[in-house]
Amino acid sequence: MGAAGVSYVMVAFRPLLLLATSVALLLVQNGAPACVEGDLRGEAVILERDRGATAEGERTGLQVLGAGWFRAVQVVKKGGATDDTTVTVELDGEPVMSTSFAASKNLWRQVESVNLIVTVRTEGDTSTMTIWYPQELKFRALAQFRVEVQEPGVEDVRVVAILNKPAPHEHIPGQPGSLASLPTFK
Repeated sequence: MGAAGVSYVMVAFRPLLLLATSVALLLVQNGAPACVEGDLRGEAVILERDRGATAEGERTGLQVLGAGWFRAVQVVKKGGATDDTTVTVELDGEPVMSTSFAASKNLWRQVESVNLIVTVRTEGDTSTMTIWYPQELKFRALAQFRVEVQEPGVEDVRVVAILNKPAPHEHIPGQPGSLASLPTFK
């Protein structure tokens, strides 16, 4: 089949190509839904819980029911003698990160990479731990941020989580066509 054969095929399909092009142009003009590569996130949400004084051996934190994207958590601890307070991030029941203030205060144990940032900063008797995943991690049913205090003298624990809700077009768990789970958090 030479060049003549190719041009014959093009001439034969020309009406079909013109029809497909016309339909595509009409859809674009009428606001057809756009396809976007990658996951878009819904609105950002900042959740904050001030837990107050926490005794040695107690556990506190923040729990989020529903689907979303985890971006960062910040735990501010006032007081305490040994920094033996552990912060654990769990998404859908799976531990993602667990570290103590004492371990993360060591500059050699702090992480600053493109995938994970873990830092502890101290001013006076107040220590602030930040755990940030720049790539954002998706959870389908439950996000837990636990703080386990194993030291005396902790006067205040405040947990701040930064999350994103799923985008309106995203397949939210629990809706038809997706895995059964909880809807987006409120």
